[in-house]
Amino acid sequence: MKVIEVVLPVPLNKSFYYTIPETLQKQEIKYRRVNVDFGNRNLTGYAISVIENYQQQENIKLKDINTIIDEVEILTDEIVALSKWLSETYLCSIGEALATIVPISLQVPKRISKVKHSKNEIFNPNFDMTVYQKNAVEQIEHSIKNNINDNFLIHGVTGSGKTEVYLKSIQTAIDNNKSAIFLLPEISLTPQFISILKKRFGNIVALWHSGVTTIQKYKIFNAIQNGEIKIVVGARSAIFLPFTNLGLIIIDEEHENTYKQNNKPSYDAKEIALWRANYNNSVAVFGSATPSIETYYNTLTKKYKLLEMPYRIDKKDMPSIKMISLKEIKLTVSVFSKPMFLAIKRALARREQVIIFLNRRGFSPSIICKECDTVVQCPNCSVAMVYHKYPEHLECHYCGKQFNFPLKCPTCGNKEYKVLGVATQRVEEDLKKLFPHTKIFRLDRDTATSKKVYTDVYEGIKSEEYSILLGTQMVTKGFDFPRVSLVCVVDADTSLYLPDFRSSERTFQLITQVAGRCGRADIKGKVLVQTKYPQNYALAFAQQYNYKSFYEQEIEYRKDLSYPPFCNIAKITIRNKDNNKTLEFAEKVYKFLEEQLDSTNYKISLLGPAQSYILKLNGTFRWQIILKGQRKEIKEILEKVTTLKLPYETFINIELDPSDLL
Repeated sequence: MKVIEVVLPVPLNKSFYYTIPETLQKQEIKYRRVNVDFGNRNLTGYAISVIENYQQQENIKLKDINTIIDEVEILTDEIVALSKWLSETYLCSIGEALATIVPISLQVPKRISKVKHSKNEIFNPNFDMTVYQKNAVEQIEHSIKNNINDNFLIHGVTGSGKTEVYLKSIQTAIDNNKSAIFLLPEISLTPQFISILKKRFGNIVALWHSGVTTIQKYKIFNAIQNGEIKIVVGARSAIFLPFTNLGLIIIDEEHENTYKQNNKPSYDAKEIALWRANYNNSVAVFGSATPSIETYYNTLTKKYKLLEMPYRIDKKDMPSIKMISLKEIKLTVSVFSKPMFLAIKRALARREQVIIFLNRRGFSPSIICKECDTVVQCPNCSVAMVYHKYPEHLECHYCGKQFNFPLKCPTCGNKEYKVLGVATQRVEEDLKKLFPHTKIFRLDRDTATSKKVYTDVYEGIKSEEYSILLGTQMVTKGFDFPRVSLVCVVDADTSLYLPDFRSSERTFQLITQVAGRCGRADIKGKVLVQTKYPQNYALAFAQQYNYKSFYEQEIEYRKDLSYPPFCNIAKITIRNKDNNKTLEFAEKVYKFLEEQLDSTNYKISLLGPAQSYILKLNGTFRWQIILKGQRKEIKEILEKVTTLKLPYETFINIELDPSDLL
């Protein structure tokens, strides 16, 4: 009996078997999506094999598949193998893994046509490379040409020419009939990079991120399999694209936590890159001016090869960084201290451009009743409502709840409030008052409502239509604008003392990265940083661009407290709308873990149960348990946790090596 083995995007790690109706007997089915009945539901599944001689069990009647969704194969041997590895590594079913790799939402176009290309002339400039660039290119080229699975970290200061090394490496892959995936951490960078890649490589380049339609994504899948597309630049999900001759994977700004998915399966695109590079005997290249502690540690343990690029092109000086202590200077009229205001004024007078960074959107992080000092909180989350002035409303940045403003104080009924703290709208308002004739572009999640915005900001700053770029961490990554001479950090302390072991690392990275956006051409760069803690080691080492000293201090702290890279971490989050029930089940899970550990010799530390940093989120209370130990042992214990019966309306989420412990 001939049947189809199907896996479904449900939390059951097993295959299901379906027969083929007479009407579909002549169609190819393997490695395509199929529509099937499952219980009383209608689901999209993945046909991973055809079994010619299936031994049917007595009294079990198999159902027919309903339809075959794809005319062409949408899976490959590698993708199926990867889904099995994902299932084992991130504690999900193979079907859930495949739904992440090849989304069930991909729409088949009525007619599969060639991907539309604009006509553009290929431009291949012949740059004089630095000694460090040449060394990096030679080592990467050698591995690509000889099919050697090598992993490289390019540790290069901002402006050292990492992008040109990436492009030369991609050229080598193409010249050797191989393809390349180029991952970026932020959608805002894609217009800049897609422009560079299309100029260099023409119509074999495609763009992949959440803004690309499901129909267009299907066409890109098809074009990759036909060999029309050989290079894809995109966000983390591009790591799954079905290249069969993959020669190179580049992960730029590898330190960014956007490469980690928080939802199930909580995969890390960097780990997927290593797996695929190994499977294909190809090369993975990670690049950053501020590598993650774990990645840099991997170079010292020889897991990766280190390629250093310590100087800017033409040995241009790095921008000077000056700390402005807010303990000594009290801000009263404006969010800008006098030294920062004067520096902006001088830069604009010289017709230079300025980047202003504050990692907080809205107008003010909170408002407080003038009468009784009550802070207005979100009814769904245990956080303050953020005041937005344009248009005027209160908004929760976690669940999206909005209120009109003004409103009555829930405690005393008073309608008068005062705002506390500063966010990007307030900074923009101050800039417009101080520099009324200056054009400003604000880039944050409130203004970046479509992919066109990213193109507008890139082209607007590049053409000098705008003199000031103001924004959240979107402005810290990858931008290369030759007229930017000044970077101002309005408040460096937003991430410094969060209750997370990576908070110092993130602060060091943010300051170093945003500093690198200026002084990249012929204009000398200057960076001003407002902070209450100028002596903090993360800020002090960032001021010196001294990554290695920061790493040495940070790695000692990690070693003393047993944090990655000296162990692996898992975070179990329990959720319920009733706080008491959440805590009750969290304590039950903790006790279960203790019992499991008592019956083994595993060296796993348990922390908790403790309230999550934000206890209430989207109307549910959250408690968490942290496990610290070796991944293999943690996984075995967590697999047993997944068998626990959940109380009514209680949910459990398990994250391996989470991006934070908040």
